[in-house]
Amino acid sequence: MLKRILRWFIISCVVVAIGWALTPHPIAHSSSTAAPIQATRTSTGTRTPTNTRTPTNTPTSTRTPTNTRTPTVTRTPTNTRTPTTTRTPTNTHTPTQTLIPTLAAVRGFAVGDSVMLGAAREMQRVLPGLTVDAKVSRQITAAIEVVRQRRKTSPGDQFVIVHVGDNGFVKPSQFVELMQLLKDVPRVIVFNLKEPRRWEEANNLIIADMVRHYPNVILIDWHSASTTHPEYFAPDGIHIGTRGARAYTLLIVERLKPLLSAVTVTRYSTSDPAN
Repeated sequence: MLKRILRWFIISCVVVAIGWALTPHPIAHSSSTAAPIQATRTSTGTRTPTNTRTPTNTPTSTRTPTNTRTPTVTRTPTNTRTPTTTRTPTNTHTPTQTLIPTLAAVRGFAVGDSVMLGAAREMQRVLPGLTVDAKVSRQITAAIEVVRQRRKTSPGDQFVIVHVGDNGFVKPSQFVELMQLLKDVPRVIVFNLKEPRRWEEANNLIIADMVRHYPNVILIDWHSASTTHPEYFAPDGIHIGTRGARAYTLLIVERLKPLLSAVTVTRYSTSDPAN
């Protein structure tokens, strides 16, 4: 019986020893588990994705599109304003520059027919002291009566302009009568005729011959001055338009320059307190 107990005890001890040997040791288990933990921390420690921020840095440094603003700097279309700078049409004011300036308001009178009537507005604009009495279809007999009345009511005219003969033949005696009424006027200007009618040449010969006998009378050769300028006239070749009115008035001003200058100087001298 004792032997059986001893045998059982030995077997039990052996079994316990074997079991203890087969059971994992706590220290070994902890070391084995620690190794994976430390090993796995390498992934968390190696934060290469967070440190390598090259994608975020490269966009900020490479901002070449925002710095290279060549389209906004090169504003050649706005600087090259050649159409607005080259204002040749507005600078070439040939019609307005040829406008005759307004002269001194020297008292004068003009008598004529429908040809003069076409220039009456321009004449009075340039010569503000001028009175124009021009009428359509006026004959020389009617012009003589107009001048007669003017000489009675306004004898102080410094100059008189005459343009008659476009509506019929002029007799030398009629022209002499007209000139006698104006012999005391300082300056008389007489136009000859430019009209495609049968009395044009005859009347121009009489006018040219008569004015030579009066020293105060000056002839304006309207026929020669306007023959090569069809733009002066209406389609009938007799009555004048805007361009013709300017040319007509300019001829008058050229003949009146000595008179106008003398009158202006006289007025200035008499009004100067120093004299």
